[in-house]
Amino acid sequence: MQDENHDINVEEIIGKIDGYFGFVPKIFQVLSENPPALKTFFDKVEVMMVDEALSPLTKEFVSIGAAAALGSAHCLRTHLEVAREFGASQEQLLLAILLGTTITETTALSKSLRVYEDFCTSKK
Repeated sequence: MQDENHDINVEEIIGKIDGYFGFVPKIFQVLSENPPALKTFFDKVEVMMVDEALSPLTKEFVSIGAAAALGSAHCLRTHLEVAREFGASQEQLLLAILLGTTITETTALSKSLRVYEDFCTSKK
C-alpha cells in the first residue's frame, strides 16, 4: 500500500498559504499534521483564492463579514490583517464587520418575530 502522505507537498501548500495571507493561519498549521486533510481543505480554499470574479480585497471584506457574523475571533483577526495588507481603510474594515453582524441580527429578528407573530395569532 502506497503512503498517500508521501505524495503531498506540505511545504509547497504552506508556502502558498503564506504567500497569500502573509503568514500561516493556525488552522493550516494544525492541518499540516495531517497532509491529506491539509490538501483537501487547501484545494477548496485555493479555488476561491485564485477566482478573479471578486478582487482579493472584496473576498477579504466578505470573509470579515462572515467571521463577524459567526463570532469567529481568530478568523476575523486573520481577515482583518489580510485586508489591511491589501489596502483596506479602517472605515472599510468596520463597515464589513457592521454589515456581517447586521445580517446575523436580521436573521435572529426574522426568526423570532415569525414565532412571535404565530404565537400572537394562535389561540389565546
